[in-house]
Amino acid sequence: MTIKQQGVKYGAFHIYDDIGYWNRDHEIQVKLTESPSEACQKEGFWNPGTKQLQTEYDVAMTGLCIWSKYDCLFKFQKRSKGNPGAERSFSNPKDRADLLKRLEEGHKIEQVTISGTPFGLYQSKLITWQAHTLRRFNIHKLYYALPVEEYMMTLSELRKFLPHQCVEEIIEILNKHHDLLAEKICNEVEAEVQFIHPMRHHDISVIDSYVWPYLNLDIDLGIEEMEEIRIPYQAWKRGAEVPPILLGMLGVPCPYYERREYQEGVDDIYVFP
Repeated sequence: MTIKQQGVKYGAFHIYDDIGYWNRDHEIQVKLTESPSEACQKEGFWNPGTKQLQTEYDVAMTGLCIWSKYDCLFKFQKRSKGNPGAERSFSNPKDRADLLKRLEEGHKIEQVTISGTPFGLYQSKLITWQAHTLRRFNIHKLYYALPVEEYMMTLSELRKFLPHQCVEEIIEILNKHHDLLAEKICNEVEAEVQFIHPMRHHDISVIDSYVWPYLNLDIDLGIEEMEEIRIPYQAWKRGAEVPPILLGMLGVPCPYYERREYQEGVDDIYVFP
């Protein structure tokens, strides 16, 4: 089908007349309404199992990327006069693949910058919306994916190209940011929180680790930022019985893609080497 060009782009979604069309599968259409949470602009259900929607659920699944796109950034040395060095995000999947490809081709890293705290606009909005949604649906138990091992897979590859001390410092900041976010989540969420780490307990790939909860846990409701529809979608394509997924459109532009320097209250930046 052809989507009209008017409307709003939100990551991989095109919003037209409050219908979200996902560019990976245009059969996925999400009816959006104004969110009751001040941290989220619009929200809507993707309900692949066509289960009857409820006003209360018992067990939910959600997650959060520790770093948004520009929270950990690798800048390459420029290759020719007048052209700035390329920038690649550590947390963006396409950037991460190109980052490793460039390093293998001999490109050199000039600088690595990491946000001083993990509390950017993306993280703050998402946690606030998640907490509001749990209260709204009276959720008692929450499975929460706060990935660390998945990031470590890339860091293990970077050891071949970066100084040992540089990689160790990135790991130290990553673990610190994970703990700070976990503490914030537990303080704001009014439910029993169980942080899950599939790669810690199972010999699986990074991609499979993200899909694992929807394939293996008993979940009544998924709570996902709209871009993360790809996770339950992959489980559904594998034949899993996926529960209703509440998708949140946090704001335009999508805060995951906003640089920290454009946000209020910019924090300190770690710079390497």
